[in-house]
Amino acid sequence: MPDEKDREPERQTDGAEGRGTDVLDAARGAASGAAETLRNGISAVRDVHAAARRHSSARARLKELSGTLEADEAILARREEVMANYDEIVSTQSAIVTDAVDKMTRQQESVERLESEASALEEELARLRDEHERELRPYKQIMETARGRSEEASRAVGEAKRAVRGAESQVKDASERREQSISSANRAVDTSQTRLRKVQDELKRAQDGSADASAIRQLQDAVTTELAHVESARSEVSVVTREAQASVDAAQTHLWTQKQSLEEAQREADEAKREYDERKGDYDDLLAKAQNEEKGLEDKIESLRAQADEAKVAHDEAAERHDAARALLDEAQSVHATPEETARLRQSVSQQREAVAEQQGIVDSLAEGERSLRTRTRGARLALLAAVLVVVALIVAIVVLVVTAP
Repeated sequence: MPDEKDREPERQTDGAEGRGTDVLDAARGAASGAAETLRNGISAVRDVHAAARRHSSARARLKELSGTLEADEAILARREEVMANYDEIVSTQSAIVTDAVDKMTRQQESVERLESEASALEEELARLRDEHERELRPYKQIMETARGRSEEASRAVGEAKRAVRGAESQVKDASERREQSISSANRAVDTSQTRLRKVQDELKRAQDGSADASAIRQLQDAVTTELAHVESARSEVSVVTREAQASVDAAQTHLWTQKQSLEEAQREADEAKREYDERKGDYDDLLAKAQNEEKGLEDKIESLRAQADEAKVAHDEAAERHDAARALLDEAQSVHATPEETARLRQSVSQQREAVAEQQGIVDSLAEGERSLRTRTRGARLALLAAVLVVVALIVAIVVLVVTAP
C-alpha cells in the first residue's frame, strides 16, 4: 500500500484536473450566455425594424388616403357651391360673356380701322418723301457745287499765302545780299584808299629826302595806279549798289504781286463762302420744312399705332374675361347636368373618411406597438451593442499584439 508521500502527487493531479474542468465549464457557460445574448439582441433588433417598417407603411397609406380624400372633398365642396349658386353663376357669367364678346368685337374693329389708317398714312409718307427728294435734289446739287467752289477758293488762298511767304523770303534774301555786296564793295574802296595814302606818304618822303628821280617816278606811277584803283572801286560800289537794289526791287515787286494775288484769292474765297452759305441756308430751310411735314405724318402714324396697341390690349383683356366666364358657365352647366356625380362623390367622400379613420387607428396601434416593443427590447439591443463593441475591442487588441510582437 503506497504511503502518504506516494499519494500526494496523485491528489494534486486530481485537483488540477478538477479546476481545469471547472474553468472549461465556466467558459462554456459564458460562451453559451454570450451566444444567447447575441441571439436575443439580433432578434430584438429585427423585430424593432419590422415594427418600424409596418408603422411606416401604415403612415404612407394614411397619407395617400388623406390626400385623395382632401382632393375629393375640395371637388365635392366646389360642386355643392356651384349647385347652390347655379342661377346666380349663370346670370352673372352670361352677362360677362355677352359684354366681353361685344367689347372684343368693338376693339377688333378699332384695331383694323387704326391699322388701316396708319398704313394709308405710311403710303402717303413714302410718297411725300419721294416728292421732297425730287424737289430738294436741285437745291442740294447747287449747294454741293457752291461748296466745291468755296473749297477750291480756300485752297487757292492757301497756295497764295504760301507764295507770299516765299516772296517775303526772297525779299529778305535779296536785302541781305544787297547789304553784303555794298559792304564788300565799300571795303574794297577803303582798302584801295589805304594803299593810295601809303604810296603817297612814301612819295612825299622820297621827295623830301632827295631820292633819285627814278625812284620818285616809280612812286608817282604807283600813286597813279592806286588812284585808278580807288576810282575803279568807287565805280564798283555804284554798280553793285544799283544791281543789288534792282534785285531787291524785283523781289519786292514780286512780293507785291503775290500779295495782290492773295487779296484777289481771298476776295474770291469770301465770295464763294458767302454764296455757299446762302445756298446752304436755302437748302437747309427747304429741308427743315420737308422734315417737319414728314415728322407730322410720322407722329400721326405713331399715335395710330399706339392706339391700335391699346385696343389690342383691351381686346386681349376682354378675351381673358370671356374665357374665364365661359369656363365658369361650362363648369356650372356640367355640375347642374350631372347631379348623380355629386351624389356619388358625396358617398365616396363619406367612405373615404371612414377608411381614413380606420387607417388612423391602425397607425396609432402600430405606433404604440412599436414604442412598446422598443421599450421591452431596449436591454437586449443595448447588450447586443455592448457585445459588438467588445468583439471590436478584442480584434483591435489582437491586431495591436500581432503588429508589436518581436
